[in-house]
Amino acid sequence: MSAIITMRSLSRSHAKSSKSGMTLVEIIITMTISLILVTSVLSFYIQFYKIGFVNEQRNRINRDIRQLTSELTRAGKQANDFFIYNSIANSDRDTPADRRLDGSSGDLLILTYNADSTGQLTEQIVGYYRLADSADADALGPLLRFTVTFNPASDLPVEQLIPDQDLLPNQDMVVELSKGLSEGHLFYNFLGKTIMLNGQIFHGNNAKRVTETYNYSISPRG
Repeated sequence: MSAIITMRSLSRSHAKSSKSGMTLVEIIITMTISLILVTSVLSFYIQFYKIGFVNEQRNRINRDIRQLTSELTRAGKQANDFFIYNSIANSDRDTPADRRLDGSSGDLLILTYNADSTGQLTEQIVGYYRLADSADADALGPLLRFTVTFNPASDLPVEQLIPDQDLLPNQDMVVELSKGLSEGHLFYNFLGKTIMLNGQIFHGNNAKRVTETYNYSISPRG
């Protein structure tokens, strides 16, 4: 009788153990489902972050475009003349022969403002230059601006009015990162009368760059 009771007790204990525990297969299935859920959630958040990051960079690009357009419209229309050079390097803009004429392009734009209607005296120059990180056509670099005022006004050639690269005053960053699309340059001389900008503006980081193409033209009043 005692043996029968013991056997029944063992049977009940085994049944309870089977109901309260999980088999190896059940554990694997549960872990697999959990892993799928975690992966899906992470994938969603990563995608959400990427979309938010791209939108943020596009907003920054649009801000740069608005600022650059506003600046060039104001400065360009008030200027009496313009000159384009290959780069800000001293050797690229120290003689009149360095001027980029109709149909050519460069990364340095100089706007000049005359002191009177004769056009013989210059009272101010405003320069925009792209500081590319190499001579490669695909090189990126910031777009910077400087202003020089002359008192009294000067009758020197514009090349002698541009300060040495190491002595440029009051430089402001206009665009954080840009690329020139006119033979690798940003500014294009159209018919000697119009400045055309053709480039790309970049924002982001080394892992992800966001870019937009920028085209704009302005003609000084002469």
